[in-house]
Amino acid sequence: MQLVELSRSEHAGLRIREDLVEASAANQHLIPIVVSEFRKAATQYPIVFAKNPDTGRFGSYVLNGLNIAENLFWSGTQMDVAYVPLNVRRQPFYVGTANELCVDLDSPCLDGTGGKGIVNPDGSDSLYLTEILSVLNQLVAGQKTTERFIATALSLDLLAPLMLDIVLEDKTPLKVQGIYGVDEEKLRQLDGEEISRLWKSGWLDLIYSVLISMGQIYNLIRLKNQRISLSRAWHDNES
Repeated sequence: MQLVELSRSEHAGLRIREDLVEASAANQHLIPIVVSEFRKAATQYPIVFAKNPDTGRFGSYVLNGLNIAENLFWSGTQMDVAYVPLNVRRQPFYVGTANELCVDLDSPCLDGTGGKGIVNPDGSDSLYLTEILSVLNQLVAGQKTTERFIATALSLDLLAPLMLDIVLEDKTPLKVQGIYGVDEEKLRQLDGEEISRLWKSGWLDLIYSVLISMGQIYNLIRLKNQRISLSRAWHDNES
């Protein structure tokens, strides 16, 4: 990755291939999301929590695969989902440490044949760049709120490790570790005053979004079994 501050003049000729943006997530089994995405994400993905290996701090993610570096929603050309997370859609743009707009010059999304530019002929921001700025603003605004939500969940001891012991259709055992979910039993034990506080703060519906999203685990298992079946059929045909 080669992050540099974006210059409307110096980088005016940059072109972005939108068809390669989602390819950045092809090998991501965990994609970070902010709480403003929870309701939409819950209809497609399991929402989980995981610790940053460098800081040990929890973050919120959508789970895309049952193995490391596996994205079962990646079709080979796009993410086969109705909702693509903001952290994918913003590629190859980032917010720097001083809140400056940065671009990854090593990103495969940057291609001279790309259909999207960053500036108009008059030097103003293109519609595409305006949309990217909106996505980045949502991520920046959502980060602090997400941190507060996670801090609240931890203070109430609501996050617990998820131990997924799965047996696939071909009898392959699979264990998914290192992820956390909401402990529904601990949630039930909270008193009425605490539940009321969670409701008024807007946290309770987010908690239920996480709980409901756990049903998407079964969709991941279905997609994993489909991948195995297709791979087996391909090898049978080759032989």
